[in-house]
Amino acid sequence: MSSPTEPRVTAVTGDAESFTIWLNDGHEYRVPFRWFPWLLTAASQTMTAVRVSADGATLHWDGLNEAISVSQLLKESSELLLDEKLATQVSRDFPWDTTPASLAGAQPKAAGRMIAGRFVVGLTAPERFERWQMCEDLARQLVPVTVKDTVDFPQQSREVTLSRVRRGVESKGWTSVVETDWMLKRLRTLLGW
Repeated sequence: MSSPTEPRVTAVTGDAESFTIWLNDGHEYRVPFRWFPWLLTAASQTMTAVRVSADGATLHWDGLNEAISVSQLLKESSELLLDEKLATQVSRDFPWDTTPASLAGAQPKAAGRMIAGRFVVGLTAPERFERWQMCEDLARQLVPVTVKDTVDFPQQSREVTLSRVRRGVESKGWTSVVETDWMLKRLRTLLGW
């Protein structure tokens, strides 16, 4: 049985990407399903079918035979909420996965890491935020370089100019292939091309 001082959920709703809980103290939290891989694998109607226990201390997914303690969710949420805050600052089209998700060999292997008790494939939100900041900064720095290249070589097309910029970035090894793709798309936007 839970303590009377622990937060209680008074309402819960779900959509395709998250569920939102309202607590008896007036706070509201949006919780992305991606925090819980076992929810992501469920059909959308099953993962959004969440109910609150009678005492408000537990969330239940009856169709999945799974439950989450509200107090445990809130304890873990400070770090996860920071991740969400960082994620909202990053362009939605910036890649989460910058490396292959599987590794070659006789036995299949996943390129994942255990971080804070969670299995993570791809970048964490802080890592993604840092990579995005670097790519955004690089795109902005490349604007005058690209403009200068168009002035120095007026006979070449924009595609040729961007191809030259891409080769220069790739030669430095600063970004992965998908990050370079994103950065060049961003550069096009900044240039109005």
